[in-house]
Amino acid sequence: MAQTFKGNDAVIFDLFNEPYASRATGSAVSGWACWLTGGTCPGIPYPVAGMQAMVNAVRSTGAHNVIMVGGEEYANDLGTQGSTSDPSILNYLPTDPGHDIAVSWHSYNFNACGTQSCWTSQVQPVIAQVPVIAGEIGENDCASSYVTPLMTWLDSQQTSYLAWAWNADFNCSSGPGLISDYSGTPTGYGASVQSHLLSLGS
Repeated sequence: MAQTFKGNDAVIFDLFNEPYASRATGSAVSGWACWLTGGTCPGIPYPVAGMQAMVNAVRSTGAHNVIMVGGEEYANDLGTQGSTSDPSILNYLPTDPGHDIAVSWHSYNFNACGTQSCWTSQVQPVIAQVPVIAGEIGENDCASSYVTPLMTWLDSQQTSYLAWAWNADFNCSSGPGLISDYSGTPTGYGASVQSHLLSLGS
């Protein structure tokens, strides 16, 4: 993929979608170490590809594209700042000779970090040091009581976001669906996201 899309700066590489090494290893510290370096990790019965090896693979092709690295616990956990038992992603970022790493954060109404106090304590300090992209945001109730304040908060942090998902099969019961059919008819959730994005243009 890096060989194919290198030179096209419109393409961003999200290296591994929704890692959950800490859940598998049973420890945030060993999970983040596994996340970064891979190899043989406790509680995981197969060799793991670490973020550093994947960054190296992309850069070895000569690709200078922006690379996204998703946080732990399905990209929702960026770590608690200053805690030795739950370190921050900032302590484990891969080395990138191109200095083009962005952190990917996912946020849904059913996630652990689903309050503004958590966004402020976990996400805002990362935004202050590294570009963050909310690679997935959404809610699974066809409403907007979660995503609207989240988008407003992300706007205040000058942080980009992508709403999930352009999928008519979820019916807002099994997952966050922006549309109710493939003609593009928006759900209540989808209409709220669209309205918010349109308001930014003015």
